[in-house]
Amino acid sequence: MKIVYTNQIPKAGELYNLYNFDGWDDFLKLTKEELHQAMAQSWLVISAYHEDRLIGTGRIISDGIINGYLCGLIVQPDYRHKGIGSKIVRMLVEESQKANVHIELFSEKNNAPFYEGLGFKEFAVGLKQMNANKVD
Repeated sequence: MKIVYTNQIPKAGELYNLYNFDGWDDFLKLTKEELHQAMAQSWLVISAYHEDRLIGTGRIISDGIINGYLCGLIVQPDYRHKGIGSKIVRMLVEESQKANVHIELFSEKNNAPFYEGLGFKEFAVGLKQMNANKVD
């Protein structure tokens, strides 16, 4: 199976369809245009295609100087466990290292072993604002 990796931003419709495989839109509640805008505003995007079909993507949001945050890594379910997600992460990290951008990420606990296998280590406690309308 030949997989083509590119740093071009996927089309809005194909990106939206990929995100919906895992119900990400149930959480994000974005239109396909908003999702595409978020991707377009990323510092770096790597996408994977099989026979012109988007099957995976990941991105780095960054200031381009100091820190970068790996996010939005997703691989279409039929293509998982074939090294595609790992390849996307390695490509994102390699390009970030060339720019001396330090990569961090947040992960659900059940996904942590995947990232640890790629050289990431737990280093901090992540916090999330739960009530955006109330700040003390």
